[in-house]
Amino acid sequence: MDNSIIDVTGESYNLSNNLSRNSNVPYWGHQYVYTYSDINSATNQQRVFYKTFKFNFLNGIYTDLDGNNNYAFILLFDLLNEYENHKNSIRLERELKELRSYHPKTKSYCVSYLVKKFFEHGLHKDVERIRREENYYDDYSGYDHSKLGAQFRVKLNLNDSDVELLNKLWNPENNFFSIEFCGLEVVKFYLYVVKKIEEKYQKELSSLADELDKVADIIARKHYNYREGSGNYKYSMQTIVNELHSNIFKYCENVVRENFGHKRKLNIELHYTSNAVKEEYNERILVRLKKILQIYIPTINQPDEKTDFELNTQNTTRWKIKFDKLLISYNNNSKSFLEDIINLGIQNKNNPSVENIFYEASKFISSHDKVTALTLYIYYINYDLNSVKFDNKQLNVTVQKNLFKTSGQLKDFQSIIKQFVEDKDLEKALKSIPSVYNAKRKKIQLDRDAIQEVNEKHSETVELLNEYLRDEDEPQEVKKPLMDNEEVLQVVSKPKEVQSSPFENSINFTKIQQEILEFFSKANLSILQSDLEILARSKGIFKNQIIESINEICYEILDDVLIEEDEDFYIINQSYFNRILEK
Repeated sequence: MDNSIIDVTGESYNLSNNLSRNSNVPYWGHQYVYTYSDINSATNQQRVFYKTFKFNFLNGIYTDLDGNNNYAFILLFDLLNEYENHKNSIRLERELKELRSYHPKTKSYCVSYLVKKFFEHGLHKDVERIRREENYYDDYSGYDHSKLGAQFRVKLNLNDSDVELLNKLWNPENNFFSIEFCGLEVVKFYLYVVKKIEEKYQKELSSLADELDKVADIIARKHYNYREGSGNYKYSMQTIVNELHSNIFKYCENVVRENFGHKRKLNIELHYTSNAVKEEYNERILVRLKKILQIYIPTINQPDEKTDFELNTQNTTRWKIKFDKLLISYNNNSKSFLEDIINLGIQNKNNPSVENIFYEASKFISSHDKVTALTLYIYYINYDLNSVKFDNKQLNVTVQKNLFKTSGQLKDFQSIIKQFVEDKDLEKALKSIPSVYNAKRKKIQLDRDAIQEVNEKHSETVELLNEYLRDEDEPQEVKKPLMDNEEVLQVVSKPKEVQSSPFENSINFTKIQQEILEFFSKANLSILQSDLEILARSKGIFKNQIIESINEICYEILDDVLIEEDEDFYIINQSYFNRILEK
């Protein structure tokens, strides 16, 4: 037979959709997926399947999802996130082409997000090539789920002009904005600020659009060196204006973050290096914008209880804001103070640093109400026992002097704590606290007739007997006064069952490496670089040295780095951290 001749038959084959069948795809009801973090709403079974699905995809095995397209959209955002690490534009473009080919529902999103990603990284030639090849153009009036106008039209009952304005922006895709209440407040504040800045420009016989066009013109000519009127110049003008809108939006979000006590801020620096660009943008936009932002902060609604809970989970030190207010407003009502601290703890129950709320509150109230102080310390032990690491912070000498006037009182409280550590019965421990301060008397059966007879014969015996019956809880003579600089008395010892490392035994972390990782765990896996620098110096090491040593140990297990840089922070991926924890 001549192999160059193709035998044409009546049968047909679908060469572009060579998907393997998998009858075990866990059902995942359709939902709009806006970010990779939406995987957190999946069940354990769905997450396990996704890992297999992704592994197969990256190895050229393409699975028929049987209509469960959420997995494909999660993979889209996963691949976009991984690009931030490998920075291989050819790889990303190939992966997204394969994704849209085998899962067509993602096609328009793959193209639009690829264009966005390349534009963010300054790959303008690639952006123009993809637009030509895909015949793709930004339709800012269209219903694009990746644009904010489409997402918030119904939620905020927006008019067409507001939708058009918001459709110049991409979804910020950060944890703060993903909290529904926060996202709504940021969008509302942005629209209000733009309205006010427009009013300001109108008085100056200008408009925000005109001013942004003037700044964009400087950027196109000075930064990109495009000739005015050229094709590149015209194309870049629209994209630059949209980027400036996004920058204004970031300023608004940062104000909302600060107002909500969320310390982590977005980077608002433009990547243009020209001084002419910076001066033009500052003079035409930022000077007016910053004034308006400060004036209209009161228009921002404060977080509701659900939002507070989510924010406290993200920001491990946010509790200190409300805690400081409680200290300042304390009016000798210890019962009310106790209730407020317990409520603050409930709002922070998913915060890995929640036990510190009760520890600090116990120290503060110790000089006002002893029973309340011990109650809060019991709560501290309760939360500490349920944390990743049992810190077992002791009450210092000064606090103990306020709380315990006799060694017997201290021993009684130690017994309560010891019993609580063993049986974990919080209610029982709390009920036992008042007994620490109850007067204790010796119970003696007296023969009154005999006493009277002895009293008559030996009057000295009466005085001796009175001394014998004196209250035992009166202050006893202290042989040696306790000084403030002496070693702190142990209230509770660390239980044996929590002494082992929380990490996988096969990973030989040093003590310092464990402490650094536990510090990350307490901070919700996100630490300011400056904070880690201070911690590393206190251990006598360099922060880069300790990070590299941890990443090197974990690389064989994760096939990736554990600790990454993210703007001013060091972060750890939650799934990676789970893999190094003890099973």
